[in-house]
Amino acid sequence: GTDELLFMKWFFGVGICLAQLAAFERGDFAELFGNQGDEPCTVSTRLLLLSGYTFFQFLDMLGEVQFLSISEAALLNLSLLTSDLWATIFSVLAVGFVPSSLYFVASLLIVAGIVLYEAAPSPLGHTTPTDIKIKKGHHFESDITERAGNITGNVHLEQEEGNLELT
Repeated sequence: GTDELLFMKWFFGVGICLAQLAAFERGDFAELFGNQGDEPCTVSTRLLLLSGYTFFQFLDMLGEVQFLSISEAALLNLSLLTSDLWATIFSVLAVGFVPSSLYFVASLLIVAGIVLYEAAPSPLGHTTPTDIKIKKGHHFESDITERAGNITGNVHLEQEEGNLELT
């Protein structure tokens, strides 16, 4: 479920990051938190910035997990590719750097991929049943089962709460 995915992303993410930090960035890390003397950024400010970055990365991961609970990973990956577009807009407007024309071709292909992906039915086969009418009464379960006969999967009814679950 959601908790397991969050834990696994955290566990392996922290493990891989710590291994890379120890192998490749030990000197940079020591420089970041070492006493720099006349540097404008104090160690407490650096810790605050690192903590803020970590917090917002956690929110990003949480948002991705929530997105994956309602959609597919392919659409998430296509959507994440568009984040470079925002960085490019910033670089053009604020810095004045215009990337190669191939970048714009690649961005157009990404947008076309998203449109094409959304135009087709879901590869997971999720459909929203529109012909199910829920009635309270004695024949509640049999009525639901008859109307849901054309849906792929199973129909479950919790008798105590009257909840309907399509799987």
